[in-house]
Amino acid sequence: MLYNKYLKMNLRSAMQYKANTLFLMIAQTLVTIAELFTIWIMFKQFKSVGYWGFYETVLMFGIITTVFSFAECFARGYDEFANLIRTGNLDRLLVRPRNLHLQILGQKVEFAKFGRVILGIVVSIIAIVNLSVQWTIWKVLVLIGTYFCGAVIIVGIFMIGAGISVFTVENLEFLNIITNGGKELAFYPINIYNKWLARIFTFILPFACFNYLPISYIMGYGSLNPVIYAISPFIGMLFIIPCVLFFNWCISKYQSTGT
Repeated sequence: MLYNKYLKMNLRSAMQYKANTLFLMIAQTLVTIAELFTIWIMFKQFKSVGYWGFYETVLMFGIITTVFSFAECFARGYDEFANLIRTGNLDRLLVRPRNLHLQILGQKVEFAKFGRVILGIVVSIIAIVNLSVQWTIWKVLVLIGTYFCGAVIIVGIFMIGAGISVFTVENLEFLNIITNGGKELAFYPINIYNKWLARIFTFILPFACFNYLPISYIMGYGSLNPVIYAISPFIGMLFIIPCVLFFNWCISKYQSTGT
């Protein structure tokens, strides 16, 4: 399979500079640990955020860290799509008899991000062990769905940014506000924010679909029908459809940079 060849090529490239890859992985992992430490400090001062406790918030942190890092690791090509346009390499990809999305995914795989993926999974497991939850098969499926949903949504946002760069050539700073700002926002339950902000990150950019809503179902919180909370990750994954359509439409308007 072509994508397997891309993975091997990127891994071989990363292994040419083993020390650099290792130190990058350690540095990024330490940054994530520092972010987790700030949550711990906050809960030392305030025992809860609304009715959400420390380990429930840590589970949210673990989920968003895992999915965001996973998307950065394997879908970095969309996040740095503007570089393909500036260098003229996008023209080369377009004339190849291969799927453009597959080529973009294979352009850059950042294995240094994988340390944060592992850390996010470990943090999630620690939180789950310390939560008093009566687990059922449905709750397990919903929890697994949060990770799939989260990765799909982050990749979708990267696609939107890539599509916009067809017209702007440069990455726009407000896209970093959406991606990194959305990640920071998803560290905490979305109901603590103003209603207008919560609605944006629920119905437009559905971060809540792999954060607040499914965990509300698992913990038995919320005033709505539990089914709504349970199916939210699976509905959230539909976000990728308009993202792909938007990206493809932007590519159809691409006229080359003349590089």
